[in-house]
Amino acid sequence: MKNILVVFFALALSGCGIVYDHVDPRRGLAPQTPALLTASENIGATSTSPVLIRIFKQSNELELWRKTSKGDYALVNIFTVCTYSGELGPKHRSGDRQAPEGFYSISANQLNYHSIRFLSLNTGYPNNYDRVHKSAGSSLMIHGGCDSAGCYAIQDAPMQDLFAAVRDALKAGQKSVQLQIYPFRMSGISMLLNQDSKYIDFWNQLKVGYDKFNLTHHDLDVEVQHGRYVIN
Repeated sequence: MKNILVVFFALALSGCGIVYDHVDPRRGLAPQTPALLTASENIGATSTSPVLIRIFKQSNELELWRKTSKGDYALVNIFTVCTYSGELGPKHRSGDRQAPEGFYSISANQLNYHSIRFLSLNTGYPNNYDRVHKSAGSSLMIHGGCDSAGCYAIQDAPMQDLFAAVRDALKAGQKSVQLQIYPFRMSGISMLLNQDSKYIDFWNQLKVGYDKFNLTHHDLDVEVQHGRYVIN
């Protein structure tokens, strides 16, 4: 019994990226659903067009965007974030059960076909910004189901769609998928309502990217300079 408790405690602190060899990886090979393909066609994109993901914590929304034949991104679908752990604000340390915020990227080696959480995508936390600020943690995922330990859970069927779209875009040549994670939709009113937050300086950095993407619908060119996000 003692050994079981030790294992359970270790898993609880390890984020959401637990890998089990006996999990059938074929679920990650399933084709894109007809509904996803139709939605993509309706915006002028294909099944292998580059994708981009945005998450908004406060409204529990995950947006899937696809690049159109015109070269900009258009919204394909909005999935409900069933749950995320923690509160508004960035992740700081391992074990704080906080879900990250910021600008991340997902490459092919971050697709987890063997996840116990149905399927999962590693967010790429910690990124350069997080490392500069000595923020720690690992295996912070977007995954199926509806429970979270510092991750974003969107249930299984939406995760199947998201995973397949990311997988096929990467296989078709997209080097990495940009992931933008915001605390809320960063309108002027929302920023004013949160101006007294201890995270307002960090959120002001994110807002530059939020505004730029809303204006251009193109990938953000993100750098970290002097410990701050810079959007070129």
